[in-house]
Amino acid sequence: MKYYTVYREDTDEIIAFGNAVQCAEILGLKDARQFHAFVSKTRSGLRKRYKVVVEEYDEQNELEK
Repeated sequence: MKYYTVYREDTDEIIAFGNAVQCAEILGLKDARQFHAFVSKTRSGLRKRYKVVVEEYDEQNELEK
């Protein structure tokens, strides 16, 4: 599962954190699909006001520990 942290580029303030559905809701987007488009545009440089960090979380490995 992927977790996202969305920052304001100018202040480094965290404005959203969670999975795609949670972040979409926080940012006022329609659904996770719109959030994925937001991430793509941000990472490609089309949206310069935000910075997105994507972290991969493997639940299976955590359960085995």
